[in-house]
Amino acid sequence: MIRHLRRTPVRMILAAAGLALLSGCAGFGLQEAETVPQQGDSFDRALRDGYLELSRAEFDEADYWDSDRFAERSMAAAEGEDVQPEAISARDLPSDMVGTLTAARQRLATALSAGAAQTRPFDAAEAQVAFDCWMQEQEENFQPDDIAACRERFLTAMATLEEQPPAAAPAPPPPPPAPTAVEPAPGPFVVYFDFDRSNLTPDAQTALADVILAAQRSDSGTISITGYTDLAGAEAYNQVLSERRANSVIEFLVDGGVEGPRIVGRGLGESNPVIATEAPEQRNRRVEIEFQP
Repeated sequence: MIRHLRRTPVRMILAAAGLALLSGCAGFGLQEAETVPQQGDSFDRALRDGYLELSRAEFDEADYWDSDRFAERSMAAAEGEDVQPEAISARDLPSDMVGTLTAARQRLATALSAGAAQTRPFDAAEAQVAFDCWMQEQEENFQPDDIAACRERFLTAMATLEEQPPAAAPAPPPPPPAPTAVEPAPGPFVVYFDFDRSNLTPDAQTALADVILAAQRSDSGTISITGYTDLAGAEAYNQVLSERRANSVIEFLVDGGVEGPRIVGRGLGESNPVIATEAPEQRNRRVEIEFQP
């Protein structure tokens, strides 16, 4: 990998190498780079090691100029400096490769600006070192296997850098809400009346106090009030009496604070007797109170 062999006569290269060795100014960057204390983050350390590897390879092939160049980049990375991929203008590239390498450098720069050096430091350093290796070999342009190796090394590292993480599995739907326990409606309640009377007895008032409390606590919408009589007496008379009994209950509930619009009242006279008897029967003289949705 002797630099510019394609353009420079061998005798001149050997002469230049001899002068460099005599002057003691070329090829010694590698020795210095190997002794520089390591600083910086993971990306800097990986860059330092990668450039040091390139410097050794070029030194072994007597390309002392490029060995020193990579050694300088290794030392800069070891000291935590911001070492960027080599600029396109820094190399005397074949004209037909300038566009390809420019696009490759832009691709690398995009990944680095997106934070690849922090999120994937070793892959990012590998891509940058491989790019600079490709630049150096492409400038020499006479060892196609070495050019291809650096290029493939770069492309492999970039493919890893640009690999998209697998899409997260969609979150499972939230579990359905637990069914709300339906509180049973209170009651039903029943109050009883004396024979041929519609006024409330003390026992009936006590029972209706419980109805008022239930109405205050219950979300049930409608309170149904239904009055009845026993089978003694005329049917038409008993119909009116059942309605009066229902109204007595409604008035008591409204006076106790139950909202009037919630109440639906009616009288059904002699229908639906609890005990089927023509004799007076208190269990038939009743008002039923039901809470409905």
